[in-house]
Amino acid sequence: MDGRVFGTLALTGTTVSVSVMALIGLWRPPAAVPRLDGPGPLPALPGGPPSDLAVTVLLWAAMVIGAAGIGCGLVAVRRGWRPRPGRLLAGGVLAVSVLVVAPPMGSTDPMDYAVYGRMAVLGHDPNVLTPARFRLTGDPVGLLAPPEWANIPSVYGPLATATQWAASRLGGTSAVLTVLWLKVWNGLAFLAVALALTRLARPSPDRLIRVHLLWTLNPMMLWALIGGAHVDALAALFSVAALLSLTRGVSRTRGGSPSGTRHESTVWAGVLVGAAGAVKAPYVLVGAGVVWALRRSPRGLTKFALGLIPVLVVAYVVLAPEAIAAALRRGRQPSWNTPWELLALLGGRPGGMLLVAGSVALAGGAALVLLRGLPEGSEPWLRPAMAISLAWVLTTPVYYPWYEALIFPMLALAPASRLDWVQLARMLVATGGGLPGIVFRLGDSWLRSAVTNGPLSYVVPSALLILAVALLTGAYLRSRRSTDIQDRILVFT
Repeated sequence: MDGRVFGTLALTGTTVSVSVMALIGLWRPPAAVPRLDGPGPLPALPGGPPSDLAVTVLLWAAMVIGAAGIGCGLVAVRRGWRPRPGRLLAGGVLAVSVLVVAPPMGSTDPMDYAVYGRMAVLGHDPNVLTPARFRLTGDPVGLLAPPEWANIPSVYGPLATATQWAASRLGGTSAVLTVLWLKVWNGLAFLAVALALTRLARPSPDRLIRVHLLWTLNPMMLWALIGGAHVDALAALFSVAALLSLTRGVSRTRGGSPSGTRHESTVWAGVLVGAAGAVKAPYVLVGAGVVWALRRSPRGLTKFALGLIPVLVVAYVVLAPEAIAAALRRGRQPSWNTPWELLALLGGRPGGMLLVAGSVALAGGAALVLLRGLPEGSEPWLRPAMAISLAWVLTTPVYYPWYEALIFPMLALAPASRLDWVQLARMLVATGGGLPGIVFRLGDSWLRSAVTNGPLSYVVPSALLILAVALLTGAYLRSRRSTDIQDRILVFT
């Protein structure tokens, strides 16, 4: 088929997927939309929501159609489809706007963020005080704290807490207004990432379209970061801004190599990576990739450290020293959808520091494979930053689909490869496995049992494990082929 046909299918798939999401939000089914204290900007649809099963099937269909749309778009680019990037960006702005004003969907995390912000406004430390204890104060926002994370304090950095505090200040005692402001921050951050990626992708038309397919118009990213209002959108903004700063510094030097980077840009890159880590700690892994790219430039490494280290010290030593401890405690128990949960089939699952140490060791091994086997990008930081970040995402004991916001901006800038398809499959499996999103509101029904204790609880971790093995195997084989080619070149020279 002609590239334009695949392009039409791509845009149709994205439109249908986002439209279904908006429809679900306006229906406000309890299994997909958390309990709020008001209607929000848009009225609910008359007649009430459909059944939990119908909502789940609709959302699954939306994600499958959206993922298929992205796949069609990637095929269309290879067959010469060249839509105007401005039109794709405009479509992303429309999709973000619709999902911002719709109620939060697919997760109770926005309600936790509202509670953390309310704590901060009242002078409490959300990295210490749990939502369950705060609920006992009778605060109107605290009373809406969902039970899923009621006994776990905030695991986010002080910059995330600052945005939650700002939303709470604007929303007051209204949880629905607080969440709306949180979604506004996320919507602006999401679009700012799209603009920054557009700058990084120029002048390549293929990369410009990839940016909008894999980020701006990606229904699964829109669902996780805008519909679900997860804080990862803010962390992604700072990390991409750091890479843009580093790239602009490199492009203004003659050699275009890391050793020729303008050092004021390197300092700013360090500051911005630190800011990303001050939102959510794992985003400092982007900085590890930058360090790898700068490893032959002692001066560049020094400048980068001068930007990065003070920000992290202020964030996690001065302002929020309890945040790291809270995150480590959370990391000692795997989430239900990770391959680590499959160990329960063998008689038990690891916990505590053994789990943390095992995941770190696996991440190190995966990073070594990916550093050699991922496609080489035009920027010196792209492959190492993506390799180290992806190694963590593949092996972390706690994993949710919005964690992919760490990977997809870099994937959008990378050359087309089989990695695109594996990542799309991983995102689809992870997103689908979490639908409709709020399991404890499914009620005492067969659907709740099927989701929590049925085949899905094994299918999703197994599928993610198979895809991770496939990804690492492909990277290993690619690195071997590259080595063989280099050896042949050496023989003939």
